Amino acid sequence: MRYLKSVVGVAVIVMAFSVTNAFGCFCGGGGAPCEDYGKAAAVFVGTPIALRTVERSPTRNREEIEYAPRIFTFSVEQTFLGLQTREIEVSTGMGSSDCGYDFKLGTRYLIYAFDYSKSHRLTTSTCSRTRPFTDASEDLEFFRGFGSRGAGVTIQGEVKRARQNVATGNPSEARPLTNIGLTIEQAGERRDVFTDGDGRFRLTGLSPGKFKVNLLLPDELYTYKPEQELTVGDRGCATVNYHVVDNGRLSGRVLDPEGRPAAKVGLQLMEADHTDPLKDQAKYAQTDAEGHYTFESLPPGRYVLAANLKRLPDLNDPTNVYPRTFYPGVLDMSKTEFIVIGVGDAVRDRDWQLPVRQAPSTLTGKVVWADGTPVAKALILFREVTHDPPTKNEMEQFARLLVNAQAAEADDSGYFTIKGYVGQIYVMAAFSKQPYSGDPRRSEQDRPEPVRIVLAKPSESVNIVLTKFR
Repeated sequence: MRYLKSVVGVAVIVMAFSVTNAFGCFCGGGGAPCEDYGKAAAVFVGTPIALRTVERSPTRNREEIEYAPRIFTFSVEQTFLGLQTREIEVSTGMGSSDCGYDFKLGTRYLIYAFDYSKSHRLTTSTCSRTRPFTDASEDLEFFRGFGSRGAGVTIQGEVKRARQNVATGNPSEARPLTNIGLTIEQAGERRDVFTDGDGRFRLTGLSPGKFKVNLLLPDELYTYKPEQELTVGDRGCATVNYHVVDNGRLSGRVLDPEGRPAAKVGLQLMEADHTDPLKDQAKYAQTDAEGHYTFESLPPGRYVLAANLKRLPDLNDPTNVYPRTFYPGVLDMSKTEFIVIGVGDAVRDRDWQLPVRQAPSTLTGKVVWADGTPVAKALILFREVTHDPPTKNEMEQFARLLVNAQAAEADDSGYFTIKGYVGQIYVMAAFSKQPYSGDPRRSEQDRPEPVRIVLAKPSESVNIVLTKFR
């Protein structure tokens, strides 16, 4: 018997693929004209006169995949950057989900082309300001202003602060963060700038080239990537925006029942008023080899810290031997000790010990038809419900089974095994893999009835009878 991938995980992958293809590309369509101009290798007005398509490589090497297989030949009418020829080839994707631009032969366009590939071919997409010439008035006005503005680069942006709700994942309304310092470095030279009353900053007259922009935050605040690297061409600009949140921190160490470091234990930190692991979001961490853990970017509040509060457990994870445990080492959540974190506080040395190990238990099962014959290669869906509230009826129990279910496959004789621990409770149901071959007006289908199993001893067994209904 072998375990299969999580049913939910497979469904999510399928849904994600469908959504991407159904709704297409989401990338904003480019920024201000100066932004795309500062990143582009070529900018010109031209008309596509020919098209050829390169077959996408079947290789799985990401560096060899052809992401822009359509190659348009353009007749160049006017150049604003980077070209000295009258014809040029520009590549793009197929359209829709890969953000390829759907050029029409014979139509005039303003094209922003970029050199992002190892082959140094010019590419463009719907994520740029490439557009029909009739819609390019803002861009043309920018180009006409070159003489009055002179040379140089502008780097600008804004810094906003919001408060993240851990349980819902939703941020509060973002507000400007004033008087926060930033450094802009180029070729060993450093410029300092501070945000104004609207949280904005701006430096002009910089030399074109590579830059490092670094947001200087106190320890009490956090942003995902404070240092940004960018390259800006002459007369271009770059916008660097930062989203800042509170940086409450929690750290400590987890020990096993013998007082040794408990390594690779999954931890979950939840808001005290939102502690349903199946409904509410949480912060996650894993202990290192010495049992140390760290949470950061926490908003102020009261928290519940738990170990092994998993939504999608790995059945082969050796840390499953530890039962669901709450800080400071209790099995009953009502006895947990809340951890209070103030605005930007660093709460350290919250060490705690996991009290017990669970005894292993092996469930051996067999899936049979109503006449006792085995169901070969049956699919078994199962889910631990040890800590779930009681269900009202069989329908609700079956619906709950399908949430974050694990899957296993029986052998040719209908046998399967599931490894767990004494005290765990599982709900499971079996399905045959036989193709339907009956009259659609008298549909013969499996009737999967959920079975509830308590692992009370080191070895348990169960027979699952699979019936049909007409």
